Amino acid sequence: MNTRLEDTYEILERITDGFFAVDKLWNFTYVNKEAMRLLFCSRDNLIGKNVWQEFPEAVKLQFYEKYHKAIKEQVPVIFDDYFSPLKKWFNVRAYPSSNGLTVYFRDVTLERMEKTEKEQHYRSLFQHNPDAVFSFDLNGNYLSVNPAMEQLLGYSEEEYLQQSFVPLVYEDDMERTVQHYNIAASGTTQRYQTKAIHKNGSIIYVDVTNMPIIINDEVVGVYGIAKDITSRKKSDEALTAKTQQLESFIENNGDAILIFSIQGNVIQVNKAFEDTFGWAKQEILDLKLYQLPIIPSEAFDEVRKFEAEVKNGHHVIRAETTRLRRDGSILNVLLSMSPIKDANDKIDGWSVIIKNITEWKKSQEMLQNTEKLSIAGQLAAGIAHEIRNPITAIKGFIQLINLNIDDYKEYFSIMSSEIQRIEQILSELLILAKPQVSKLEQKEINVLLNQVITLLDTQAILNNVEIVTEFQPGATYIHCDENQLKQVFINFIKNAIEAMPKGGQLVIQIRKVNHDKLNVHFKDEGVGMSKETLSKLGQPFYTTKDKGTGLGYMISKKIIENHFGELYIISEPLKGTTIDVFLPLKP
Repeated sequence: MNTRLEDTYEILERITDGFFAVDKLWNFTYVNKEAMRLLFCSRDNLIGKNVWQEFPEAVKLQFYEKYHKAIKEQVPVIFDDYFSPLKKWFNVRAYPSSNGLTVYFRDVTLERMEKTEKEQHYRSLFQHNPDAVFSFDLNGNYLSVNPAMEQLLGYSEEEYLQQSFVPLVYEDDMERTVQHYNIAASGTTQRYQTKAIHKNGSIIYVDVTNMPIIINDEVVGVYGIAKDITSRKKSDEALTAKTQQLESFIENNGDAILIFSIQGNVIQVNKAFEDTFGWAKQEILDLKLYQLPIIPSEAFDEVRKFEAEVKNGHHVIRAETTRLRRDGSILNVLLSMSPIKDANDKIDGWSVIIKNITEWKKSQEMLQNTEKLSIAGQLAAGIAHEIRNPITAIKGFIQLINLNIDDYKEYFSIMSSEIQRIEQILSELLILAKPQVSKLEQKEINVLLNQVITLLDTQAILNNVEIVTEFQPGATYIHCDENQLKQVFINFIKNAIEAMPKGGQLVIQIRKVNHDKLNVHFKDEGVGMSKETLSKLGQPFYTTKDKGTGLGYMISKKIIENHFGELYIISEPLKGTTIDVFLPLKP
């Protein structure tokens, strides 16, 4: 019997757990080596002494409650508790007997620290996650939510924990959302997008991931992660709306539109293209730029130039050119080209807008010809007087020459000069009377304006008007149609002369503006115009003259706009009128 007891003690000394035994009075009857090490006490100091007197701090802890329960109910107890005097966590297993209590315990401080650290990591991940994180039971009721979830829909944690997710789902997405949740609750992770209802009633778009919570191979709940994608969704919807608007704009535009890929293939044409040129969309799609049947062969060089411009990121704006219809007829068109860029600002194609101006050009030519005839008629009296004077002089000199040729040789130079003047006047008159083909060339504006002044100088003298010119030194060349600009300047100078029936001064200035514009400035001392009259300028057949047509200003303004210029008029009754024309110096 003693041998068995010794064997038992030897076993207890070797086990890795601390072990001690107490009798019914809670006095130590045995303590092994590991228990002495863990409790920092020797066996001699503990045997026969009361456990609660030696460790009074334990009375307020689970040790006291659990040990008494084991004795009283004669049931084993297992628990973990922290013993503050030793600053350690112990895992305890206590077994009662008729003689007292035997206790096995071990130091689990490190394990508890690791577990606590993991729990803190998880808690930190849960609490500080920028995305909304939450958990449900199998019925979809909230079990936990993090602060981001509170911010997402505006509810507090307490409000979430009193309900399921169902009332927070937008009605249109309810069936699909519940279906995804049920699949997750069956053990399969789900990711989907849905709409949730904020506490204030607004709609929040969310990207949701639902994952099953599995313990011991059994699904006990569902985790959820939700990301607010409202801004992205609205941006996508706005982009879709803009795309649809753009498609509608292209398809319903009254002008012909083609879209090209960066490789130069046609990828889209609109109905106006089919109506304008007579080719069906299916016949044009996928054709290369130089395979397009609407381009005349003589325009290929122009097309190559425009293609190079747009591929370099530049725009071609309202270039006047010609294109072919299917029936072979030629259309006058305004052509605009713009590069199309992708999200990385890289050119991946270009658009072409073609405006048919054939009928418009015909009407404009008719208006210009009408105005030219009007101007020619009004100038007839002045020109007749101007021609009559040199002819009278020539006749007189010829009579003198007949009397004595030798004494009047110097008169030949005078006659020659007068004849040249007649020729100059007649050539200017022919510009107005003869239809002209629009031809853009580099012209010196000073020279051009001097020619116009020469033509109108006689009319100015007859009306006691002094024309004063202030031209900025240096050559001022512009890219223009000489005949059209002369028509504009004749209109402005004639109007100024007629606005000063009692005479006065007309100042004409030419000056550069910002190195890229030219300003032609006309300022008279005439009767001026009221604000009401100014507002009506440009209306066809509206005129302040007895014999005017009202077309002069409208045509002049259109000619300036066709030269990419600008026109401004300032006038006050009895204070005269100022006209400023701005023209680009570069083509």
